[in-house]
Amino acid sequence: MSSLTDAAPRRPEQSRPGRRGLSFTGRNRAETLVFLIPAILFFALCFVFPLGYGVYMSTTDFTTGTFFTGKAPFVGLDNFVDIFSTPLLGKAVINTIVITVVSVVVELVVGFALALHFNRRFPGSRWLPMLLLIPWLLPAVVVGTIWKWLLSGDGAVNDILHALGLPTNAWLADPSTALWAVIAVSIWGALPYWVTILGAALKQVPDEQLEAAQLDGAGAWKRLIHIIIPSVWPVISVLVVMSIVYTLLIVDLVLVLTQGGPADNTVTLGLLSYRSAFQLFEFGNAGAYGMVLLVISLLFAGIYTWLSRRGERREQ
Repeated sequence: MSSLTDAAPRRPEQSRPGRRGLSFTGRNRAETLVFLIPAILFFALCFVFPLGYGVYMSTTDFTTGTFFTGKAPFVGLDNFVDIFSTPLLGKAVINTIVITVVSVVVELVVGFALALHFNRRFPGSRWLPMLLLIPWLLPAVVVGTIWKWLLSGDGAVNDILHALGLPTNAWLADPSTALWAVIAVSIWGALPYWVTILGAALKQVPDEQLEAAQLDGAGAWKRLIHIIIPSVWPVISVLVVMSIVYTLLIVDLVLVLTQGGPADNTVTLGLLSYRSAFQLFEFGNAGAYGMVLLVISLLFAGIYTWLSRRGERREQ
């Protein structure tokens, strides 16, 4: 018979629900949130705040005095009415769209062709792509200054054309050629970026698939259409959208090359926004031009995204 002093075996104490630590799922969510906070703050400070402030400026009479008084009377859509009554708006929209469409199409086609070429092994295939990066690394102001001298009436381009017996021209001063000269310089500056990114994407295309297709009798064109392009399509999609948005906002290159001339034949929406803000000090109108650019950018991005998804559905 056991003594009364013998203690009964104790059950392990269960911790109260309130004292338990976070579960594995809870810790995962907390860690994810901690890592997301810097990205969320960056997005809010660098995108949401400037966008919201741009909308605010476009609906107020924001002038230089606002920086001192902090007062900007609300004017509603008056700034938009003002810019839409500007005779240059139509020409600026057309020039902006022409520069964007032509530049992105040429950069895509020529950049992809050069990337395919440099993806092969030949003497200089390793260091030539590095040299191609130089135009892209140069600031747009430097690029514009160099090409302004090259395309002038007594510039190097005309000297070469004259030596070859071809007609010369003051390319940036002629209304019929100024816009195309701006487009050519824009393509020259952005092309190395396309070649570099597409070249890196092409290296990820499986060699086994290409070799198997070649053994099955598929020619170079079929391998390009059915294997190479689908493999790098996600990269192409991102490049196209980024280039559209970047080219729509072109200001510095046009400002250095032509300042919107001759006779406003190269004026763009970005340049009109620049003039309103830093020459006329009409910041409300500048914000309105910015909102028009935003709508056009979203329209381009939406159309391209829709076409891309439609193409993917057809392939499936």
